[in-house]
Amino acid sequence: MSWTAVVWNMAHRSASWNALGELSSDVALLNEASVPFPDGIDAVYEPGGTVGRDGYERPWTTAVVSPHGPRRIDDARPVSYRGRKPNVAFESSRPGSWTAAVVPVPDAGDVTCVSLYGLLDELSEASLHRSMSELSPLFSDDRYRRHVLLGGDLNTGTQWPKGRHLEGDTALLDRIKAYGPVDCLEKVRQPGRLENCRCVFGEDCMHTWSRLDPNHPDIPFQVDYLFASPALAERLKSCEALSPPEWQRFSDHSPIVATFD
Repeated sequence: MSWTAVVWNMAHRSASWNALGELSSDVALLNEASVPFPDGIDAVYEPGGTVGRDGYERPWTTAVVSPHGPRRIDDARPVSYRGRKPNVAFESSRPGSWTAAVVPVPDAGDVTCVSLYGLLDELSEASLHRSMSELSPLFSDDRYRRHVLLGGDLNTGTQWPKGRHLEGDTALLDRIKAYGPVDCLEKVRQPGRLENCRCVFGEDCMHTWSRLDPNHPDIPFQVDYLFASPALAERLKSCEALSPPEWQRFSDHSPIVATFD
């Protein structure tokens, strides 16, 4: 049996909920999901929306949605390579910027699911580093680390010209990979340059178009990602970002859809 995971920035539009239903996913990692949620949505999320360090209240949130009964993770603990277990709370300093839950996927078992958003309450690079520090226990706690999905609109990309921004965002994505997860889009992508991509990597380009910028519709931006721990990545059958122009009536981001054995 196979199962499907979706990553999507819903652009806090109510019409996006119907579109999500059409994807029929086992797990959905959502960003900018407007609150309150519609009736009948089985999800772990912040019903009060997202509050950044800037104090601004946003009427949307990250969420883990699944018909299989997602359960919030609130007890993950870091474990050092020497076995030390610091007693620190597993919680977000900016509620709504990330959501972590366990989903009991039929035939696959428990999957640790993380919806992560590059919240722009500060510089996006700093925002993601802050969240990854808070999420790091998931990658050392034996209860959660084997089967991990992490994805979202990170507001981070490597299509900058050479310089500080490119180096900073590359370091951020490398940090995520250092915990073990594999970039699912990269894993299944055919080699060759993305058409019209302006990155500096030439034929080594590994980008996938996931966001249609209304101000630059001719540039295929990627700021959305899905990562899977090695045990899950081995079972990855397919992963694609759906066509941004076909989804622009719902969001400036297109869903990433992955199928696993």
